Amino acid sequence: MKHLEFKRKYADLLLSGKKRITIRNWTNLKAGDEVYVHCGGKIIGKAKISAVERKKISELTDEEARLDGFSSREDMLEELERIGYGDEVYVIRFDFEPIESVNPHNMYYGDADLVEVAEKSLKHLDLEERDRKVLEIFLMYGSIRKAARKLGGSRKRGEIRKILRKCYLMLKERSLI
Repeated sequence: MKHLEFKRKYADLLLSGKKRITIRNWTNLKAGDEVYVHCGGKIIGKAKISAVERKKISELTDEEARLDGFSSREDMLEELERIGYGDEVYVIRFDFEPIESVNPHNMYYGDADLVEVAEKSLKHLDLEERDRKVLEIFLMYGSIRKAARKLGGSRKRGEIRKILRKCYLMLKERSLI
């Protein structure tokens, strides 16, 4: 399942149902997608994407600002400028359903240490060259975030996590972890 991540400061707005859209510079989401909603490092719910629309920032409305949790369109535009969004954005509408807070690490890797997963995978698994390279970079930098930057930017975090999850499952299947 895909993920939609928010800063911790948006948790109350999400949980109260006041935040029902998000504006992003980039997205791989489309209408009908179901996603886990992260906030402050925890999964706090699930959402179903009801619409994704590409718009010019100048076309954003007061209603969209309100649904995004801002008190005014001007406040929303200030925030978008502050974080460096370009002229066009994606307006993502979603229906949010809260769940009991879950640590994503435990959900995907149990109590496994990701460095151990990477080291054992490189030693014991027959990996594709790209997976091997990604794991080596992860070990070199010691964090998913730093490795993603080395691989080309924060969007690469998903690729790293996907490889680690796949390796974890293969190691677990072979009783190596």
